[in-house]
Amino acid sequence: MIDYSLAELDDEVAQAFVRLFPGDEADKSSDRLRWRYHEGPHGPGRIVLARDLAAGGRIIGLIGLISLQLRSSAGPAESFQAVDVIVDPTYRGRGIFAGMGQAAIEGAAQLGKDVLWGFPNDNAAPAWFGRFAWLNFGTVPFMIRPLRSGYFLGRIASDLSRLNFPLIQVRSKADPGVKEIRDFGSDFDELWQRFAPTGPAVERNSRWMRWRLLDRPASHYRIVATEGEGGGLAAIVASVLLNRHGGRILYVLEAIGVDAKATARLLKHELGVAAGRGADAALCWCPVNAPNRSGYRRAGFLPFPDRLRPVTIHFGARPLREGRAHAVRDGHDWYLSYLDSDTV
Repeated sequence: MIDYSLAELDDEVAQAFVRLFPGDEADKSSDRLRWRYHEGPHGPGRIVLARDLAAGGRIIGLIGLISLQLRSSAGPAESFQAVDVIVDPTYRGRGIFAGMGQAAIEGAAQLGKDVLWGFPNDNAAPAWFGRFAWLNFGTVPFMIRPLRSGYFLGRIASDLSRLNFPLIQVRSKADPGVKEIRDFGSDFDELWQRFAPTGPAVERNSRWMRWRLLDRPASHYRIVATEGEGGGLAAIVASVLLNRHGGRILYVLEAIGVDAKATARLLKHELGVAAGRGADAALCWCPVNAPNRSGYRRAGFLPFPDRLRPVTIHFGARPLREGRAHAVRDGHDWYLSYLDSDTV
């Protein structure tokens, strides 16, 4: 018999993460798990557990639920983002994921959450969008900025990778007008309030940004900003350079500015710095209606077609309580960035 329940993170659950996600030691370390499920500024998360009672209550599957507050012009909403979905390979094909998904919906509603949402992969998407009636917002809105020719030419023919030259001006010296950010305070809150979209978005106040970018264990993010002529922040960009997908990829986690010009200027600076560090391409998440879309376009980012992406990531949500329809809108109305991803 399989039992399904919601639990808080403890030693037993932490050990189950390590066992069920072999080879993912950094992301499933005790420090990273505490950060994700215990220390979030929007409240503690939960973990959906599937236990085999015939095997002494052994945890054979789980779904992580991160507690996140959403904001929109219609008011705040409480949510869980579903992440870390896994079933023990020896139990797959027995309806374990279906049982956990139902437990996630019912448990989130009982805890007063308004929305359950996330980014399922190809394996999980049919169940979330079918059996559990999530609204399907399509794939995550990727944009890409090529930075070196060889990375892309090599995908046409391996010999062409030798034609490797920069596609952007490489920056070897720092701009004195660009400063690194080591904390978030009221100046960022003022920028966020000026920038904040009308559609649903995770509440990106200074407390949340500090948790997401500065408190995440074993992370090495670069966070820079420029100031406006009258003082205060004009733009902020957070990024990380990683070896993935056969190249050096700059992940632009966030780009927020008072206008498109300020955003693009700082993005171009960071693209030049990344090119100098060997970056082949830059990626971001940016919906078509996002307030920073034109800033990305000015910096040379282009929509990344689904057929060319190395992975497929879907996006969807389900409202959990009546009268909270404002918390779930068309996917184009949501504000997303890589800060909403749990994998970068």
